[in-house]
Amino acid sequence: MNATTFTTARYPLLLFYDGECSFCARWVERVVKADPTRRLRYGQQQGHAFSRFLQVHPELSRIDSVIVLKRRPDGGEDIFVRSRAIRESIAGLPRLRLYQFILNTVPEPLADVGYNFFAKYRGTLVSAWHSLRPPIEQDKELYVE
Repeated sequence: MNATTFTTARYPLLLFYDGECSFCARWVERVVKADPTRRLRYGQQQGHAFSRFLQVHPELSRIDSVIVLKRRPDGGEDIFVRSRAIRESIAGLPRLRLYQFILNTVPEPLADVGYNFFAKYRGTLVSAWHSLRPPIEQDKELYVE
């Protein structure tokens, strides 16, 4: 990871998520288990890598969303947020085909409305899950600091 790119040829996708959200952490755990090729890396939005990312892209500092960076063939990166970020992160993962089907069926603006609603109220909706954050030690190489 250099100062302007955050993905590599080995890890062409990087998903930044809210590390303080137990639902988000459990979703990431599910994606890790569903990604046998290990093409994704993950970073908490409370971490150093995300701070460096925001220095390059300050316009995303007020976005309450997962953020996915996807490496292009030319080495540049595309940035996706909300439902598009989820679509990009689970694309091609057979174990998450049902979610792919649902997201590909629902128009993106409507999916984003649902995403924004959940993001705004996730603390209330899944507050009982606070203690259910999965450990990340077994897949430590997939997480950026």
